Amino acid sequence: MKLSIFKSNIQSLAGFKRYALAFVLGALMVLAMPPFGAFPVLLISIPGMVWLCQGAATKTKSFLTGWVFGAGYFIFGLYWISDALFVDIQQFWWVLPLSLVIGPVIVALYYGFIPLLAWRYRKNDAAYALTFVTAFAAIEWVRGHAFTGFPWNLPGYAWMHVLPVMQTSAVTGIYGLTLLTLLWAAMPAFGKKTVLALLVSFLLVEAVGKARLMFHPVMQFKNYTVRIVQPDIAESFKWNRAEMRHNFDHVLALTSAPSRLSQAITFVIWPETALIGDLGQYPELAQYVAARLPDNSVGILGDLRNVGTRYYNSVSVLNKKAQVLDTYDKHHLVPFGEYIPFRKYIDMTPIAAGISGIGDFTRGKGVVTLDNLGNLPKPSPLICYEAIFPDAVALGGKQRPDWLVNVTNDAWYGMTTGPHQHFQSARVRAIEEGLPLVRAANTGISATVDPLGRIIGMRPLDVSGDLDTILPAPLPPTLYARYGDKLFFLMLIVLGVMGEAVYRKE
Repeated sequence: MKLSIFKSNIQSLAGFKRYALAFVLGALMVLAMPPFGAFPVLLISIPGMVWLCQGAATKTKSFLTGWVFGAGYFIFGLYWISDALFVDIQQFWWVLPLSLVIGPVIVALYYGFIPLLAWRYRKNDAAYALTFVTAFAAIEWVRGHAFTGFPWNLPGYAWMHVLPVMQTSAVTGIYGLTLLTLLWAAMPAFGKKTVLALLVSFLLVEAVGKARLMFHPVMQFKNYTVRIVQPDIAESFKWNRAEMRHNFDHVLALTSAPSRLSQAITFVIWPETALIGDLGQYPELAQYVAARLPDNSVGILGDLRNVGTRYYNSVSVLNKKAQVLDTYDKHHLVPFGEYIPFRKYIDMTPIAAGISGIGDFTRGKGVVTLDNLGNLPKPSPLICYEAIFPDAVALGGKQRPDWLVNVTNDAWYGMTTGPHQHFQSARVRAIEEGLPLVRAANTGISATVDPLGRIIGMRPLDVSGDLDTILPAPLPPTLYARYGDKLFFLMLIVLGVMGEAVYRKE
């Protein structure tokens, strides 16, 4: 079947068939995301979405087509969130419809606005396709920032298995790579001349990425090393009082195990809330932990801090003398997980206590560089969810860190796609910033990643143990580290102008 006939058949669909295909195409796009990385499916789902929306008879039907596409994408792409409820399903069964269907369908509303932004150009195929993917990328940026933001499973993450292409994020960030990905994926919707130009641009991006990897081999940062502790403690046991001492002893045993490296361990990294206690308030606890740290090492430890009635999801830096050198409090809290929105208007205390066990956490001050470590490399700490936000993981200028450290739990989500997607998001932050990343996860995936996204060492899901690696050396600030999303906005403007020019030319 010729492409033009295939396109015509799709555009002519109406009623249930139109929305059913939109839902299927959205669900299909999930296969392009981690852990699958089947990026060729984008060549089906994105052009199909463009043609379905272009063939809609009214703005309302166009909006609904985009919305249903998004529903398919987010229902299947975010199913892993519901896995957390099964830790205590008897208490939280009533949340299942919200997390499995209602929540993703609400997020999918963003995608309904994509065809509305391109509606004016629907009579010109090339102008419509160009404007559509530009609007798509712009809406993804809005999704990543509005209402605290949720930039999960951006199309740019489809290149997780193609590291040369991922290097583009060092220049444009993940939003810019998302825009390029959508352009490449929409090739069937463009004319022959445009397809050739897009193919050339893809080959050029890949070639430049390969050259970047070739000219920047893996380098150790002086003689610094890290030990990542992955205890692999199931969420049902993590907060069980009868198991807490056993869990703590297990973490300490991994901490004090003999090194597998020829060099001494410099940093020990514990995952999020590995320590259910405040090292600053309990000197005896600090001494007990410090005694288990390898000689001359420093621990960067996920813990819970409390100041009066305020609780913080935190990272504390502890030395062998049992001194807390620095602390960081998570500032980008998870809505409905670490705090309940609108509590000032509605009393949701029982729900908050049920979700976190202590009620709302208190928000920290923001991104910091831990610079009280003497001559040691200065990290920028990211707790769990914070690693998914581009241009919000490291300070610049004189406060630029030497490396990123991401501590997370992820035990809530079991053997689902969620932990894989979370890890790949954090990995791209390293490429964007030109900084090495060390990630400690309770149940996995833990890893050390160099500034170009190469995995130096990794411990997979559901495997207990310690991981000893070098600390890779940082690169000079990337273009993205210097300018953030400014280049992405410039790309949006240029493509928007091009779409208008193509429309007016006809």
